[in-house]
Amino acid sequence: MAGLVVPTHRRPPFIYRLARALRWTGIIVLVLLILYIGTVAYSAYEAAHATIESRSLTGVLVANGSIEVSGSFTLSNPGIYPIENLELSVHVANDSGVHLGSVLVGPETIIGGSTGLFPISVAFPISASGAAESLLFKDQYIEVNAWANVTYAYLFPLSVILSETRSWGAPFEGFQASAGTPTFQNGSIVTPVTLSWANHASFVEAGGISFEIESSSHQNCGGSSFSVNVPPGHLYNQTEDVTLGTGCNPSGGEILASFSIDGSTTSFPPEPIP
Repeated sequence: MAGLVVPTHRRPPFIYRLARALRWTGIIVLVLLILYIGTVAYSAYEAAHATIESRSLTGVLVANGSIEVSGSFTLSNPGIYPIENLELSVHVANDSGVHLGSVLVGPETIIGGSTGLFPISVAFPISASGAAESLLFKDQYIEVNAWANVTYAYLFPLSVILSETRSWGAPFEGFQASAGTPTFQNGSIVTPVTLSWANHASFVEAGGISFEIESSSHQNCGGSSFSVNVPPGHLYNQTEDVTLGTGCNPSGGEILASFSIDGSTTSFPPEPIP
């Protein structure tokens, strides 16, 4: 009687098992990579529609003799993956294209399917030779440009850009300072000086205004100062009688006016006297 043969199971060699494990690992990695590429492609298409929007940009006169523009920007991320290392650069120019100021916000991360909010504040120093001076006296459109270079989906660079114009209302739109005809009163020569403007800004002009009459030979002929409180959208018109100094002739001279707020003074351009 023949003996019973018991089959034996031989374990595959190590090299074979390693190759099989690597093969399955490669398949899994390939599937994950295909899924990642697919979701990135879809998400990148959505992220290509990411938009920067500016909101409620407003200006105000501040104590250091500057106009401070503040507001906020939003950036949407409609994709799946985060927008990382976002630094938002904002630049502002007047209607002639002259650069006024800039600010850098960030870095921030915006997760997928959300919107990031970026508050900004930038000050434009006012000076007789500076480009920002026109913001005091002239209604205009200011240019707002913002852009950001970011990393998307952990790997890919992405750029977003905003370029728009914003209506700017000047706080001293149409400012005029004029001297009337001098008259002789109570032994002195008196001339009326009229200051007028329209407040087209979004803020109340609360402070002090002063002026002096300077002759053509740069002699101070006299002046006055008083408080003002002009709400947005209102006109201002006030006439003050000024007693001229002895021997001072304002004809051919100038009226030098300035506005003060919290101890800081902003000088206005000279107004010629015919």
